[in-house]
Amino acid sequence: MSLLRNPIALRLGLGATLGALAQLSALALLAVSGYLISRAWEQPPILYLMAAITSVRLFGISRGVLRYAERLVSHDAAFRGLERLRTAVWRKLVRLAPAGVPVWRSGDLQARLIDDVDGVGDRWLRGALPLASAVIVAVGAVVLQTALLPAAGLILAACLLAAALAGPALATWTSRYAVRATTNARGDLTEGVRALLHGREELVAAGTDAAALERVLEGDDRLRRAHARIAWTAGLGEAAGLLALAAALTGALAAGIPAVASGRLDGVLLAVIALVPLAAFEPVLALPAAAQQTAVAKACGRRLLEITQAPEPRPDPAEPTEYEPNPLGGPHLAGGEKKLLSAGGEKRAPSIEIKRLSVTWPGAEAPALHGFDLTVQPGERVAVMGPSGSGKSTLAAALMGFLPYEGTLRFGGVDLAEYDGDDIRRTVGLCSQDAHVFDTTLAENLRLARPTAADEDLARALRWAGLRDWLEALPDGLQTRLGEHGRAVSGGERGRIALARCLLADREVLILDEPDAHLDAATAERVLRTAAAALEGKTTIVITHRPLPAGVVDRVVQLRGPVPTPRRDAPNNRLLGVAPPG
Repeated sequence: MSLLRNPIALRLGLGATLGALAQLSALALLAVSGYLISRAWEQPPILYLMAAITSVRLFGISRGVLRYAERLVSHDAAFRGLERLRTAVWRKLVRLAPAGVPVWRSGDLQARLIDDVDGVGDRWLRGALPLASAVIVAVGAVVLQTALLPAAGLILAACLLAAALAGPALATWTSRYAVRATTNARGDLTEGVRALLHGREELVAAGTDAAALERVLEGDDRLRRAHARIAWTAGLGEAAGLLALAAALTGALAAGIPAVASGRLDGVLLAVIALVPLAAFEPVLALPAAAQQTAVAKACGRRLLEITQAPEPRPDPAEPTEYEPNPLGGPHLAGGEKKLLSAGGEKRAPSIEIKRLSVTWPGAEAPALHGFDLTVQPGERVAVMGPSGSGKSTLAAALMGFLPYEGTLRFGGVDLAEYDGDDIRRTVGLCSQDAHVFDTTLAENLRLARPTAADEDLARALRWAGLRDWLEALPDGLQTRLGEHGRAVSGGERGRIALARCLLADREVLILDEPDAHLDAATAERVLRTAAAALEGKTTIVITHRPLPAGVVDRVVQLRGPVPTPRRDAPNNRLLGVAPPG
């Protein structure tokens, strides 16, 4: 019953059935054609040949129609399965980010998400479906051959069994190391090409571009050799199948000619028993490649399992508490201008209570943040200032629900560990200084935060992020393409686009990570003051390493650098105190 409720399994079963029927049509076409040619040589009345002629037309047309239908149905099922698998892997990566993802290199992770998922999907198209078709066609061919001449049927069955076992086994055994090397080499090559392209300017400036290119070419050569080994061994398995085919054809003639001479077999049928092995072996000869594809799919599946079975840095609770915002007051935009996001109603920003907070990144021995205390009232804007490595970004990751922690971290009066991670991120927004800009239009980059936003909302968000003049100077306005990785914008513009996204999302709590990075002092002050006006009424934490202009935040919390070996019972040695703004 579970299979009946699975549309992908039903489509795969239908595809296997259609593929088998297409192969059986090919078998019948070859058998009937042989009979028709032999019978026509005897020059009987044309009416005696009409049934065979019509059958040839039927099987010839049905073979093409069934093959097209099989490809259509099976590829549809495979693409649906790929969609589910890739979505599941992506969702797992979202649960692992950002703490659990760095164990994989970017290029290798890309190869797993794209190539390995495709490799697992090919297991059905090029592995399971050819095997099902081969079995059905082999059984049909043996039954037909046995009905015509039992001895020829036994010979065909023995040769088919030998080809079906020896060919795939030989191909798989000789390529088992190459298959494993292919999946690893593909990840290495993808990472090498990614690093080479992204760092090409620095490599050329340092004069190391030739050495980096040589390493990429070496990786490409390893992958080429692995593919060549797989192709060579697949040919070896197919050669074993061709030898079995030759044996089946020779055996059919060796059994058929004496049978015709003795009168046990009609001479017209001799062509049929000679041609049946040709059609029967067509799907069997594809089994070595199918076996190798299955081995590749298993290797790709193991690499995907490393992702899907990876422990989450911050697993969600079994019975999470549902976050319910209080309908009081709510954020608004200063100056009497229309509220940036009118959907969802107005909500009161929650408070944040932190006591003796300690946070450790996965794989690290010492906590990056230790013994930290902070209380943020609803609607208050607080700056967390400190040098690099003092734990500011770690605090942001913990507030976003990315990392586990020790101590107290309450959000709206409820411990953050009791909330589902997705609920946290629907309430807390992070404006990261290294936010990604996609190779699409400015409007589409902004609509990542709110897909239904109108152009007026996008323009308003850009104005509040300090990009009014920049937007007006763009040749195509909101439809201007920003180039690969945002190459058409500067670092400061990239940060303000991320800020506009954050404002457009209209989260109740906002964490601004270095919003003034890559900006000169005058521009930074203007952007910060404009953003402060837009964030009126929201609980806001501004992470920075340099003093902010007066009036941007309500108070400043300053952090020292990391403590080498903190003790669990140590006093609060990170929080130095509260300083006035500015």
